[in-house]
Amino acid sequence: MLAAALATFVIGHSVQGRPIEATRVGDPAAPVHVLVVGDVHGNEPAGEAIVARLRRARLGGVAFWLVRTANPDGRALGTRQNARGVDLNRNFPYRWAHAARGTYYPGPRPASEPETRALMRLVRRVRPQLAIYYHQHMGIIVRERGGDVSVEREYARRTGLPLRSLPDYHGTAVSWEDREVPDSTAFVVELRAGPANAARHTRAVLALARRYRAAPR
Repeated sequence: MLAAALATFVIGHSVQGRPIEATRVGDPAAPVHVLVVGDVHGNEPAGEAIVARLRRARLGGVAFWLVRTANPDGRALGTRQNARGVDLNRNFPYRWAHAARGTYYPGPRPASEPETRALMRLVRRVRPQLAIYYHQHMGIIVRERGGDVSVEREYARRTGLPLRSLPDYHGTAVSWEDREVPDSTAFVVELRAGPANAARHTRAVLALARRYRAAPR
């Protein structure tokens, strides 16, 4: 374990002007980059405790990019959507589709929301080999067709959550990222309701980061 450089950047602002921050833990020149997003939906905050623990991570050869919340307005309002009523996890450009206003409203057009664009800029800047987005409350690891299933299986094994497939939702962050960054794996962890076992999930993230660090490049 090595002492890690730590820096926090404002990567964008929400509809209501709240800053969206990313904290880098580790050397920006590290060969492995891991993105972890605590929440995209404002009423699903359990992943933030995992992000908080990862801020103290010390792992040579790995830079962690940590976003506590990608939806600060939703967090303040206690809503799934952002301040304009948009489900950010339906607003990404890949397979975006029109839909009526409601719980899963995808916005008026792809990447219409500043929160979406902030995450997109970060991904394009960092190009992480691994990205994990936390949601709730299904208690599963979501099998993503664009990623490495063995990575998802290992996370499932280490956390005790089952690996399951869900329908191909339109406009999700991970489906966009898996195509934006070839040879990477981005996937969703659906935590159970209530507080997460943050220590267990943090250990799982670190184990996957070590796996990528050890892989031949």
